[in-house]
Amino acid sequence: MLYNERMNRSNVEEIKARLAIEDVIGGYIKVEKAGKSFKAKCPFHNEKTASFFISPERGGYYCFGCNSKGDIFSFVEQFEGLDFRGALKILADKAGVKLSYDKSADGESDMMRAVMEDATKYFELQFEKSKEAREYVKGRGITDETRKTFRIGWAPEGWTNLSIYLKGKGYSEALIEKVGLIKQKESSDSSAPTRSALPGTSLSGAERLMARGGNVPNESGSNSSDVKTLDSRFRGNDDRHYDRFRGRIMFPITDSSGRVIAFSGRILKDDGKSAKYLNSPDTPLYDKSLVLYGLDKAKSEIRRLNYSILVEGQMDLVMSHQAGIKNTVASSGTALTDEVVSEIGAVSNLGLVRRLSPNVIIAFDSDSAGRKAAMRASGIALGMGMDVKIADIVGGKDPADLVKDDIEKWRNTLKNAKPVIEFELDCVVREVTDQRKLTKVIQGRVLPLIAKMESVSDQSHFVQMISDRAKMTADIIWQDLKIVQKRLKDVAFANTNASNSNNAAMPNIGANSPNAKVRTSSEQTKRIDIVERRLFGLLYLMEKESSEIVEKYLSQLKRIAGASYIERENRAKAMRGDLLFEAEEFFGAVRDSWDKQAEILLSNFEEDLVNEEIIRTMQELKIAETAQNKELLGELVNKCQALSMRKAEIGKRRKR
Repeated sequence: MLYNERMNRSNVEEIKARLAIEDVIGGYIKVEKAGKSFKAKCPFHNEKTASFFISPERGGYYCFGCNSKGDIFSFVEQFEGLDFRGALKILADKAGVKLSYDKSADGESDMMRAVMEDATKYFELQFEKSKEAREYVKGRGITDETRKTFRIGWAPEGWTNLSIYLKGKGYSEALIEKVGLIKQKESSDSSAPTRSALPGTSLSGAERLMARGGNVPNESGSNSSDVKTLDSRFRGNDDRHYDRFRGRIMFPITDSSGRVIAFSGRILKDDGKSAKYLNSPDTPLYDKSLVLYGLDKAKSEIRRLNYSILVEGQMDLVMSHQAGIKNTVASSGTALTDEVVSEIGAVSNLGLVRRLSPNVIIAFDSDSAGRKAAMRASGIALGMGMDVKIADIVGGKDPADLVKDDIEKWRNTLKNAKPVIEFELDCVVREVTDQRKLTKVIQGRVLPLIAKMESVSDQSHFVQMISDRAKMTADIIWQDLKIVQKRLKDVAFANTNASNSNNAAMPNIGANSPNAKVRTSSEQTKRIDIVERRLFGLLYLMEKESSEIVEKYLSQLKRIAGASYIERENRAKAMRGDLLFEAEEFFGAVRDSWDKQAEILLSNFEEDLVNEEIIRTMQELKIAETAQNKELLGELVNKCQALSMRKAEIGKRRKR
């Protein structure tokens, strides 16, 4: 029987009583004493100075940079990419607490995980029955032990085999579709079965058996007496549903806790029409930007060895783990994103890896597609502040074949991995012999990678390397680098605003456009929130000393915020306790600087509101330009100029 296990609250309190928050967090990141508290560099965003504070007294943490906060459970959830139950299990093991459960009604999330688990068992069972599948996996060099570890299975041919099996287990058609195991035929889907191939017409042996009221063998090989007939199971439903995976070697994709949330299937017989790999769609359980294949099995080794290995395919990962190199993860069936943390607070796949270690070796296939994908992944990782190396796999082989043929060669390939910029520069110098073309190719392929590096000293190192190997003047390279940096910023800004304007391009409003001087809308909002929190927190702290001074600053704040002040004030009052705590941690030790800090925060707050207004006005400009409303366009251009002048005046006041 399926059930949702709800945790006894006493377990949570007992774990909190046994574990000190500074010890738990200190097991993941380096922390240092700061008065009664502890501080560290925040693991949830890139920062150079510590703004992450831990309060043993309160049993909580707070980051002044990204506003992350919580207790030991939320920290482990966010750091490990787990849900509460997964974090609870980890902390219970650390605390030596035996968990107790209360059984309650099934939850939809548990039902979805249950159907994925039963699907995995079904694929494993079918693998054992399929000689073709067993021979293929064996031929790729995968041992039976490794196959069982990764739960590799087989989806047999047939349009409804899995669907019938899962419905026989008691799952609804709607639930099976929701987790991406079946799909409806669309008019444009030529690969889907016709109506005649679906239940009710031309049936498989198992389907005909069910249609006659017979039973279908279950996973143990015996007949299940409680399976309903095909007529009652299918005829009342949309008979256009069919199995998504057919005739494929199946690789379960798991979350950080090891629970199956999706599948990737490799076709066994290439018909020239079907994709080599077929992956689950995004579902309530699976977001491809948040998952890397094999991370659950690799995370402890990544943390221990302080680096990860990123490969492309499932076979590459499985063979690498089989060879004992277990700090390997794969991008297969997933999508790499340049966000560490999304706007909804979800941690990206590479973001999770970065928290375990900032060092990564990318070992993709050696063909042109693999090289291109490796460079894209490298750019994303560099943008996250990671130290990136490239493993040069020669001979046109992929990692799986290399491991199968010569494990030591695979180890040496990883050992000899080069920093990505050095690797790409070597490729460019080797490929391009014309000096004039070389400069342009370096500007297009190498400098964008350097531009994404945070450290100026690291940039300087690679600029000099380019100068030495490409026979170029360092000053010229620096000039080109600045051009590339500006271009990347402009592209990022345009893309963000295009998204905010329903994918419309930003208008061209001349050389004095404030585009390059303002933040993107989402970034701006986050910054305002941080400045606003610090400002109200400081004013609450100052109330203890002088209400008159506070009134002076509140009067300025009301003027700056205008009509939005009341809403902002009410929001701050609701969080007064948290804001006061944050202010005590951030400003408490330097009483004499409170006035100066208040002036700075007010100035920053005003400037940020102006920037936000500039962004909105520029979006309105595009709409006016598209509508060819010349009168409104002129008004908006004037408004932009006025806002720019106001921003300049704020800057002058700050310098006085």
